[in-house]
Amino acid sequence: MKKLSSILVLFLIFTLCGCSLIPTGTTASDVETLKGWSFQYNEGTNDYSVFFALLTKSDRYVSADVDVDIRVVNDDGTEVYKATHSVNKDDFGYYSSQAAGEQYLANIRIPASEISASTNASGKVYLTVYKGDFLRFDEVNCTALYCLPTMDVQLMAEGLPTEINVKGYDGKIESKIKINQVTYVYDKEYTSQLKITISGEKTYGETSSSYDMIAYKIYDSQGYMIESGNIYLRNLVAGDKFKDDTIVVYDVTPGEAYTIRFSEYTW
Repeated sequence: MKKLSSILVLFLIFTLCGCSLIPTGTTASDVETLKGWSFQYNEGTNDYSVFFALLTKSDRYVSADVDVDIRVVNDDGTEVYKATHSVNKDDFGYYSSQAAGEQYLANIRIPASEISASTNASGKVYLTVYKGDFLRFDEVNCTALYCLPTMDVQLMAEGLPTEINVKGYDGKIESKIKINQVTYVYDKEYTSQLKITISGEKTYGETSSSYDMIAYKIYDSQGYMIESGNIYLRNLVAGDKFKDDTIVVYDVTPGEAYTIRFSEYTW
């Protein structure tokens, strides 16, 4: 009797459950609901996933053969990806997240190389799920946040090598600094920034308690100055070589070509 009661309780639990995660294969004509769509970048495989779930009228998660139109538009309004994918039952599986818990989802993989690099890392992903004439959901969208491919940044240094005079308060030349090379790293992992390293040599002057100061300005491709500042070199004597990596430019524009220019520091 106890065994029979336990079986009845289990039966009622499964019967009363409003949404079942036990998936079943079905035809597209049985699908009633589209939910759980999202977009993410997969760093380990350098590709993207478009997720969505299909449910029947009884809120049962199912897998089905459907077609999906996907387009990606960045926040500048540029369409960087557009394609149609055919999804079959093998593309469905269990996926978990802190926000939604465990879900039975379709996973469409898009290689990063197929999404065009642009000037903005954020945008929206639009998808339309349908099958023939008997299934079509309205287009839905989700956010792609700081994960879309972006174009590289270029930095050019004019007139290298160049020698800059360092003058004292009285206007007399105290030192001379020769700049031989400018290198840079464009960091677009989280924030768009340019890290610049200046290499050179002190060609004239003795060590002093103060700094040898060089002024710089950075311009964009349209000639607008976007950054300026000074480089401070300390404890150098004639013949000493140096590398200075203190210049960091934040919020640079992907795809932009910048120019850096050096000049004498003005008191």
